[in-house]
Amino acid sequence: MKIGKFVPRLGVAALASAALLLSGCGSPAATTPAAPGGTETPATQAPETPAAKALTIGLVMLQGDEYFRNIEMGLQEAVQADGGTVIAANSTNDPGTEASAVQNMIQRQIDALLIQPVSGDASVATMKLAVDAGIPVICYGNCGGPTVDPTLVKGAAQSDNTDLGAATGRAAAEYIKANLDGAAKIGILNCDSAAETCKLRKAGFKAALEEAGIKADYVADQEGYLADKATPVATNMLSASPEINLLWAANEGGTVGLVTAVKASGNRVAVFGTDISEQIAGFVLAEDDILQATTGQDPVGTVQAAYQMAKNAIAGQANDPIEQLVPGVTYSRADTATVEAYLAGLGG
Repeated sequence: MKIGKFVPRLGVAALASAALLLSGCGSPAATTPAAPGGTETPATQAPETPAAKALTIGLVMLQGDEYFRNIEMGLQEAVQADGGTVIAANSTNDPGTEASAVQNMIQRQIDALLIQPVSGDASVATMKLAVDAGIPVICYGNCGGPTVDPTLVKGAAQSDNTDLGAATGRAAAEYIKANLDGAAKIGILNCDSAAETCKLRKAGFKAALEEAGIKADYVADQEGYLADKATPVATNMLSASPEINLLWAANEGGTVGLVTAVKASGNRVAVFGTDISEQIAGFVLAEDDILQATTGQDPVGTVQAAYQMAKNAIAGQANDPIEQLVPGVTYSRADTATVEAYLAGLGG
C-alpha cells in the first residue's frame, strides 16, 4: 500500500553520484547471524581507529517490498562505508515479531536501533526495551505521537507527506494550464482511513493547485488504496462522472487503479499519482500517455538521514530539530531521465 513509505528515489546508482552513496566495495568480510526474520549484512573490514569505532546498527522494517529493500540497501551502503555492520529484521507488521527482533538485537549489543514502528501504541513498549538497554532509538517513517517523544527517541526521519502531494500538484497545475485552459474537473482516490499521512498528501495536492491559480472542481473523492479494489472504484467514478478530465491518487495502489481504469475505459483522462515502483515508472514511460506524473518517497535519503541521527546520538550530540522531513522525488513525462535513473537503480 505504501502509506508512509515509498517511496519513494533516484535509484541507488543515481544517488551515489549525488554524494550520499560514495562507498566502494571492500575485501570480503566476516558476517554476523541475522536477527530472526531478518538478513545480515557483512561489513567491509577496515582498520578501526580510535576516532571511529565500527558500529553495529539494528534496522527493523515493516515488510519486504521494494521500498524496504531500498531502505536496507541505502543503510547497508552508508554503514559499510564507515566499516560497520547492519543487522536487519522484518516485523511483517506484527508487534510480536517486532518485539522479538528488537530483543535479539539488544542481546547482540547493537549500537543504535533504527525502526519503522508497527504502531504508535504497540511499538512504544518495544522501543523502550532498547532505551532501557542504553541503546539510542531513531524512528524512520510513520513517526508521530509517542514515537517522536524525545524521552523515547533521539531522532525521527520521514517523508514530508504534505510535499509529496504538493509536488504532484505542481506538476498537475502545469498540465492543466497547458491542456485544460487552467480549469479541471477532478476525481480523487484517497487513503484517508488508512493513515493520517494520506490526508496530508491530499491537502498538499489541493494547496498546490490553489497556489497555482487553478480552478479546481473536485467532482469525486472516494476511498481506493489497494489496486484490486481501487480499479472498480475508479471505473465507477468515471462512469458516474464523465465530465472528470483529471484524476489523482494518494498512494501506489490508488495510482495503479486509476491507470488501469482509464486504460480500460478508453477515455482520455490525465492521471497523476503518488508513490513510485517499477510498475508505476513503466506507466510514466508508456506510450498511452495516461500517467503524467507521480511523486515517490526517498527511502535511501530517509534511512541515511536516520543513520546520521543515530551517529550523532552515539557521539552524545543532540539532533536539533529532532524530526527531519525528507522531500520526495517527482517522476514525470517531462523528465524521463529521472524515471530511467530510477529503473536503472533497480537493475531494470
